[in-house]
Amino acid sequence: MYKHQLANPKLAYVVAAITGDGHLQIKDWRYLTSFFSKEIEDIEAMKICFQELFQLQGRMYIDDRKKHKTETRVYWLFFISKPVALFLKEIGTPVGNKTNTVFSIPEWVLRGNAQVRGAYLRGLFDTEGTIFCRTVNRWQMGFKMAKNEAIVDSGIAYLNQIRQLLADFQIKCSPVRKGFLNIRKDGSKSFELLFNIELTSFGNFYKYVGFGHLKKQEKLLSALATARVAKRLRQSPADPLG
Repeated sequence: MYKHQLANPKLAYVVAAITGDGHLQIKDWRYLTSFFSKEIEDIEAMKICFQELFQLQGRMYIDDRKKHKTETRVYWLFFISKPVALFLKEIGTPVGNKTNTVFSIPEWVLRGNAQVRGAYLRGLFDTEGTIFCRTVNRWQMGFKMAKNEAIVDSGIAYLNQIRQLLADFQIKCSPVRKGFLNIRKDGSKSFELLFNIELTSFGNFYKYVGFGHLKKQEKLLSALATARVAKRLRQSPADPLG
């Protein structure tokens, strides 16, 4: 029904966003796809994607309860559709708790054109990617995901798939690192898996992937501007009066 959309970068973005912070629930009578964000722009963009891909209207819920002073309102977006949920599962979207689930990049994404692969990466980094300035002019970008101790190896394999997609765009990454995260309610351990992108590859990341998340994109542009200034300073001749 929707397989003609497999060449559509927006579908690749949606699948990646679910793989990140979204959720696909298929259980008993429930066929639910959901997303959350603190940014209303992210929610509006996802509503447009589902409308264009599936002609499906979402339902938005605003949670503005403040348990702590630092908390802000969160926007929740729900799509209720059995055909869409089953289609998303069929094309390789993880179902349920992703920390406890083995999955990989869908084959149709790996075989897709540059726009499809770039959109998939954008969806992942919009939801699970980070970009920040640790100290003055020291920018870092990274990707992280949690995995249950029983399937850590599969999680490392998935992050290495992501690293390979990035390498295809000449984006250099660090090796995957593993760190203890927490002990879950069932007594099992969770580990955080992560890697970083080198500052020298920020330009290619901007060119081929980028962020749909506006604040992250603004940080990326700031990092690139800082890098350009630093490069000009390194290349300029020394001041003879200095």
